[in-house]
Amino acid sequence: MRPGLALLALLPGAAGAAHLTVQITDPGDRAHLRSVQAAWRSAERDLRALGLHVPDVTLVSVSSAAEFARQTGEPWFVAATTRGHTIRTQRLGALAARGTLPLTVRHEAFHTAQPASLPRWLAEGLARLFSGEAALDPGGATGLEVLTDERLGQRLAARQAGDLLPAYREATRRARERVRAQGWARALGVK
Repeated sequence: MRPGLALLALLPGAAGAAHLTVQITDPGDRAHLRSVQAAWRSAERDLRALGLHVPDVTLVSVSSAAEFARQTGEPWFVAATTRGHTIRTQRLGALAARGTLPLTVRHEAFHTAQPASLPRWLAEGLARLFSGEAALDPGGATGLEVLTDERLGQRLAARQAGDLLPAYREATRRARERVRAQGWARALGVK
């Protein structure tokens, strides 16, 4: 396939459901479209149950980690990023090989629907809880418990390889505590 040539797939949903348009550059990623669709439908249903509006979204799967970094400005090791109603991911096949494709789709779906007022640390922590990624975290201290919420948000924004996983884990720990104390709706600020 020529570089830059994208295959498009419109993944239909139920009547009234948000549409997900998927653009892929690697023909091998076609094999993962059903998994993307299933994760999207599940996420959409669960987001609506939380009282969130799910917009129509375009998911762009890039051809390589280097291309992902070039297009997004994110480090090569980040799985995906969402800006507005566009999700950009690493190759779907690469995410599937790591066993993270459904989790990544759900995480990024959360970001497309989350209230804009959420601070970064809370948005990331809630996205990880919502997606199921948090279940993969090792137990124990993160080493970042003493950081203020603001400093934690800054650490997440810096996107440094050695700091990112502990920062995600700490954001998730704090978000989990908030959900336990307040429930999802109050943690999201939707009720």
